Amino acid sequence: MAYQGLLEAFSNDPFTPRRLLASLNSEIRVMKQKEVKRLACAQAMINKEKKASLSLAVLQSVVGIGPVSSITLLTFFRRYHHANREQVVALAGLDPVSYQSGTSVHRKGRISKQGDKVLRKCLYQATLSAARYNISVRAIYKRLNEAGKPKKVARIAAARKLLLIAHAVYKSGQPYRRPVEEAT
Repeated sequence: MAYQGLLEAFSNDPFTPRRLLASLNSEIRVMKQKEVKRLACAQAMINKEKKASLSLAVLQSVVGIGPVSSITLLTFFRRYHHANREQVVALAGLDPVSYQSGTSVHRKGRISKQGDKVLRKCLYQATLSAARYNISVRAIYKRLNEAGKPKKVARIAAARKLLLIAHAVYKSGQPYRRPVEEAT
């Protein structure tokens, strides 16, 4: 939450009034309570439908995908149930775009950002955890970092990988099977 960062910054400032810190703390506490209630409500709605409930459980089996990410992914996959891998990546706005005009004008590549902004943010946040604990996501993140790519580029590639893993798991209906980590 943005308020948590603000609270941390103000906590380190000796001139910040204690009343402001207390107000921020109470605001954060209220927001966390609301988040818990909304997640419980969403979970209850999903549990009413057996197929959605099973799909949610399958998505949560992927390392790095938590309750918020799994609900976001579930709604996305249900909305675009017909989409294949490439279409899912494009609908999320994580597809690479290159710019080239003739033989001399070449711009740096980027992602299209044409898709679901909320999903992209959610996947980026999930990748912060998945890049540490999910072997498949960590491998691509590590490989790109070692190749000298900027951290954000590696993180977006890892988010794309996480999306593709989640899509495959959702389509198959089978829980995520962790690959065996290679000995290095």
